[in-house]
Amino acid sequence: MVVESISIPPIRRNSSKNSNSNNTSNSVTEHRNMRRNIYRTNRNFLEFLQLATIESINFCDEISKSLDSAKRQTALLLEQSDSLKSQCFDFILLEMATLIADTLREIFEYHKDDPQTLHNLITVNRLWCCQAIPLLWRRPFEMTTQDKYHLIIRTYVMCLSDKALSRFMFVGIKLDDFKKPFFNYPTYLQNFDSEKFRLALNIWIRMNAMISTGITKRKPLNTFCKPLKKIFGPIVKDCYKISPQNLFYKALNKCIEPFIQDYYATHPNFSVIKEVTDLLFSRCNRLKNFKIYFGDEHTLSPAEMNFALLTIKHNALLNLQKFELVIRPPSLNIDDLQNMNNALTNLFTMMSKYATKIQEMTIKSYTNNLPTKVHTSLYRLIESQRTLQSFMSDYIWDPSSPSIFTALLNQSHSLTQLRLWGLTHFDNSLVLGLLEWNALEVLELMGCPASAFPVSACFTKGQLRIRNLYLGNGYCSYPIITTNLIRMINLNLQKLVVEGATPEIIDAVTINCPQLTHLSLCAYQDIFESLPRLLSTLSLLETLILGNREQFIFTDDTILRFSQSIPPSLCALFLNFNISSQSLRVLLTECSAPLHRLELHQIQNKELELFSLLIQYTQNNKSLKELKLYLSHSSSYTDPVSLDVLKNAKKYFTIVGQDTKHSYSLW
Repeated sequence: MVVESISIPPIRRNSSKNSNSNNTSNSVTEHRNMRRNIYRTNRNFLEFLQLATIESINFCDEISKSLDSAKRQTALLLEQSDSLKSQCFDFILLEMATLIADTLREIFEYHKDDPQTLHNLITVNRLWCCQAIPLLWRRPFEMTTQDKYHLIIRTYVMCLSDKALSRFMFVGIKLDDFKKPFFNYPTYLQNFDSEKFRLALNIWIRMNAMISTGITKRKPLNTFCKPLKKIFGPIVKDCYKISPQNLFYKALNKCIEPFIQDYYATHPNFSVIKEVTDLLFSRCNRLKNFKIYFGDEHTLSPAEMNFALLTIKHNALLNLQKFELVIRPPSLNIDDLQNMNNALTNLFTMMSKYATKIQEMTIKSYTNNLPTKVHTSLYRLIESQRTLQSFMSDYIWDPSSPSIFTALLNQSHSLTQLRLWGLTHFDNSLVLGLLEWNALEVLELMGCPASAFPVSACFTKGQLRIRNLYLGNGYCSYPIITTNLIRMINLNLQKLVVEGATPEIIDAVTINCPQLTHLSLCAYQDIFESLPRLLSTLSLLETLILGNREQFIFTDDTILRFSQSIPPSLCALFLNFNISSQSLRVLLTECSAPLHRLELHQIQNKELELFSLLIQYTQNNKSLKELKLYLSHSSSYTDPVSLDVLKNAKKYFTIVGQDTKHSYSLW
């Protein structure tokens, strides 16, 4: 039998149950994954939060630091602002104080020649005092009288150190009421005159010298102590205290007094004059005027003037404007004369290096030719100047040495005034200089020439620009000089003064100088004929001065011609000679010029007619502004007027008593 196989189907599980099981498994897995993802996300977020927190903390720290820095900078800026405000305020105050001081200084300058006003200004307050004191002490000897010179020296002495003052006491100079001054007075000095300074020193020394030094005298030390004196004297000589502050210094003074006394007794080399001179030279820093005298016993000796001190601390010669040297006939021995020459050489050499801005220079020498080294140093001093405007000299030098006029050639653009007293040299260098000095306006040949000049002078046909010419007494004997100078000046001459006028000089002026506005003539010869001719050609003449040393220039016959020749342009007339009332009447009647000023000198009559004439002229001449009558005291009068007449005359013009021994200055 065949058994048929029966296929039994496989058992299948419930599909829904399996499906549910799979779904559950997947959801668990997903849940786990989700939790893992959430964990990872949370962990990342926590890390992020941690990093963000750290960054925030760091950022806050940065901000805090920035704020602190900003606070510090703000505080610093505030401090700087306050400091700047304070500095600005101080600067404004300083500028205002400086402006006030400068303004006061400018105002006080108007009173620089009025010591009484300056003394009053000092008492106002400290600021005014500080501005007025320099004006008083820039030229102290010119601001007071001679009887008060000793006060100036006393003030200068009080500026010395205690060591120097102690030496004063031990050489016999008393120092009463010692007080240190509030100002450093030597620094204000601008004018130094060695003659006045020496005179003031002599007066002060005479007033303060004492027979005893005022210190307790000691008996001479015994022989055993003499070596101690020699040892300790130089050591303790500068230890004495003028004003001891305590008992120790007082006791020390008592102990060292005998040693110092013995030292100065055996070493008499201390010079009071030199000590004070050194004080001024070492401290002054702004000299403008420097006047030095050499030669006789009344002047400072070369050993007492250390000129080198002027340039050690301060260059006191840098702004020097005026220098004057006077060399008197020496009453010195050979050694002192040699010292004087060496001092002059050193002074000129030093000044040629430092003092190159001198504007006025005067060299007066009453001696014979100075040594070659002195002349050479003076030549270099003149040559070194840059702005020399005025030069005056009566200095005689060796003709073989370089001419002073050659040294002046460098001043062709600055020299405006040349004054030669007793012309010592007239050569090519002078004529060349007259042509080269383009700015020269004033030429004064004063006094009588010191030597004769060659007949053939070296004049040329050049044109001079001189406007003012003065010819002193004695040049009338040298017409080659006077006539040629007048010819070379020609049209530029405006003011002419001639002492010792001659007809030849007047004729030369008539021909060459029609532009004169000022004419002064002192005649010792007959000029009756030539003077009217000259006046008739001067259509621009404004001032006329005539003199003849107490003599009559005109007679009754010549006064008429002179009066009629006076040009109408004349404003001022000065007659320096005796004139009669009749001649004066003719002059005032015939003169057609409307005079503004009239002066009559050396009048030797007091006639009533004279006063009546002048009163009438004053009343009739409305243009007259000033009339002065100078009456001589030394003459006798035949018809003296009463005091009532003089009193009445003084209502119309000025009457002045005049000593005829003193001549009237034409210049």
